[in-house]
Amino acid sequence: MVSLLALLFVVAIFSLLSIANSINRDADEQSGKLLQKALHNRVDTLSTHIKDYAWWGEAYAHLHVTVDPEWAYARQNMGSSLYRDYQYEGIFVLDGAEQTRYSVIKGQLSSRSLTEWLGENPLPTLLQSMNRPDALPLTYTMVLHEGHPALVAMAKITNGDDEHVHLVSGSSSTLVFVDVLDDKKLAQMGEEYGIDETRVQKKDAPRPEGRRGTLTLPVNGQSLTLEWKSEEPGRQLIHYILPLLILLAFGCGALAWGQSRNLLKKARMFDENSYLLAQSRQALAASERRFRDVAEATTDWIWETDNELRFTWLSDRFPGITGHSISAWLGQPVTALMEADNLSLAEWITQPGQTGHRRLLHCRYRSAMDHQRYCHIAIKPVITPEGVTGYRGTATDVTLEVEAQQRVQYLSRHDELTGLPNRMRMREFLEGKLQALPTLEQPLAMISLDLDKFKPVNDLFGHAAGDKVLHEVSARLRRCIRDNDLVARQGGDEFILIIPDIDDHHYLETLCKKIITELLRPFMINGHEIFIGASLGIALAPHDAVDAGDLLRYSDIALYKAKNSGRNKWLFYTPEMAQQMVQRREMEDSLREAIKLQQFCLVYQPRYDLNSSQIVAAEALIRWQHPQLGLLMPDQFITLAEETGLIASISEWVLKTACRDAQQSLEGLAVSVNISAVEFQSWGIVDRISDALRESQLDPGRLEIEVTENATLWDPENSLELMQALKNIGVRLLMDDFGTGYSSLSYLRNFPFDGIKLDKSFISGMPESESANTIVENIIGLGKAFSLSITAEGVETQGQLQKLKMLECDETQGYLISKPMSLETLKEKRAAIDAAAQQRLEEKT
Repeated sequence: MVSLLALLFVVAIFSLLSIANSINRDADEQSGKLLQKALHNRVDTLSTHIKDYAWWGEAYAHLHVTVDPEWAYARQNMGSSLYRDYQYEGIFVLDGAEQTRYSVIKGQLSSRSLTEWLGENPLPTLLQSMNRPDALPLTYTMVLHEGHPALVAMAKITNGDDEHVHLVSGSSSTLVFVDVLDDKKLAQMGEEYGIDETRVQKKDAPRPEGRRGTLTLPVNGQSLTLEWKSEEPGRQLIHYILPLLILLAFGCGALAWGQSRNLLKKARMFDENSYLLAQSRQALAASERRFRDVAEATTDWIWETDNELRFTWLSDRFPGITGHSISAWLGQPVTALMEADNLSLAEWITQPGQTGHRRLLHCRYRSAMDHQRYCHIAIKPVITPEGVTGYRGTATDVTLEVEAQQRVQYLSRHDELTGLPNRMRMREFLEGKLQALPTLEQPLAMISLDLDKFKPVNDLFGHAAGDKVLHEVSARLRRCIRDNDLVARQGGDEFILIIPDIDDHHYLETLCKKIITELLRPFMINGHEIFIGASLGIALAPHDAVDAGDLLRYSDIALYKAKNSGRNKWLFYTPEMAQQMVQRREMEDSLREAIKLQQFCLVYQPRYDLNSSQIVAAEALIRWQHPQLGLLMPDQFITLAEETGLIASISEWVLKTACRDAQQSLEGLAVSVNISAVEFQSWGIVDRISDALRESQLDPGRLEIEVTENATLWDPENSLELMQALKNIGVRLLMDDFGTGYSSLSYLRNFPFDGIKLDKSFISGMPESESANTIVENIIGLGKAFSLSITAEGVETQGQLQKLKMLECDETQGYLISKPMSLETLKEKRAAIDAAAQQRLEEKT
């Protein structure tokens, strides 16, 4: 029955859709006929207009006998008014040879021919139609112009009925009107007949929404398709009828479904009643078995007592959880096993007026192994007509939960790795001691401790070894302090010690010395001896501050000063330290601003070749033109730049400026640039040097990079690879301040240096000191053995210069030759030296 109804509704819906589609097609055919009629009306209108103008005596006189633009265009007899009033885009007058004698295109006088403007020649078709024996002196055709249909009408120009115009012999002229049906005109034509959005159908144009009707027109052997928005009368039919059909189908289906459900329900009720009666007895037995199984399988143990609170029944889970036997506790009072915090368990259980379930958290009891256990209990009184006859309930063991909470509470105030109090516990302890108001006679000391040389431990031996070192450090620190003192881990390798109630001010000195001594002792970790150290900063309350945050900040400042003062020492906070930190921050901000505003400049100190007596190179030295402090030397800001990471930006500016100056103003001279030891550890220096050479187009062989020997100590393998990369670029490498670091033959043998620069500390003793002469002589011999150029820095006297010549030193640099100077001064000095050398050469010759 349901299938038959469904089939009927499907047939009805299919028929409705077919009828609607047929109605839509009929409507489109009717619209197409109306559009064709609109085109014929347009042609009739065009024919009427061209006939009026072609059979006009004055037009014959002014456009056939002679062409008079003044009459035709200027006086608007046959000019822009045709475009303005009738939208005729083209007006043409052709002579008997089909040549254009007069043309108006889109209302403007033009010299273009009909064929040139249309893009094709419709004249053969028009003349063929006009020259038929039975044809009128008027014809038209349709062509394509820029993708739109264009109606072209032609008529022979005659004098009409005007007897005042005399005919002339020869072939007659023809008048041509062109009406281009663009989308706007097509839309107007369609709207006159109730057809919307009429236009030319284009393949590449986006398809509009909704159904579109089409009409194909033949145009000069081609097909042109017009489209318009279909009225779709069938849509209205579907819109109103289809929902009613669907709603009716659902209604019939629901009615049939409801009837079938009702019949099936009544049929099942009889069977279910019989089945439920049989199952009720089985359910009762299963319920009893289920209760026993649950009571035995649950992690809770179930109990019952009489009204005297003596156990009358215990579930089988009782011995498994508590370890006690059931028989030993039957008849015993519940209060002998369990007790509650801050209240009497017996009074809570027997509280009058309570008839529902109640819960009590965290009762304590002892297991058979005498372990402390915790449980939650839930009870309900057993009520009969005689009153309360007893109590029954459950006990849930929560020992693990309680221990976990205690563990969380412990970890919230202690460091998990070392077991020391953490930052939160430290602050609580400190604030408590500060509330006791320490005095100048019995101050409180806040000591910030930071381990020295701890990072290499993690790098060399791994983080597991580092954790063991931290654990041993915490143990040693505990042994150093008193019972009422506190040592806490701040994080990483930082610790805090709080020493209250200091009776003897010398105690702090003794304590700090003891701590450093303890931490300097080797740590035996996994069979390795590990050596570290510590720096300490100390702030006192109330001498320095009475606020916990201020004490911590001041001790950190003192710690920072201690680390920068040589490590493995302790310093007490002084107000000058804070001022220095403020000045350092201000200097850092000024340095960042200087980089942004390029407040730096370069000066150049020349190097003098002892053999050629010429300046062969210049060392680029940076200066900072501070707006308030004036000209600053590198030693006043380079260290700060290295610590803050700004050295890379400064080095990039120095490299680019020095390379540009050398290329533009120091022809033939090499330029040397100092590279910081911090910056030399990063491969970014290779890219910056390459960029500076590429932008300045300086020959790489004219750029020298000066590196101190200590710069290669941090990571020798990485330093060697980095230097090889620089050598591949083509730059020269010089070892600066040779002899002041960890100088060894291995550096000269393994690293690709091109030259060494003797530190001025060796030159200052020459020539008076024989030991200085011997050292310099040996270093020069060593450098030449490795084929390195030797430059002596700090040459300030003629005696030093003459001695270096005797020792065959290659180059010299110092105040004797020249102090650092500006680029322009260097150019002038070089020119003067070259001129003097040239004069000496001429005198010799």
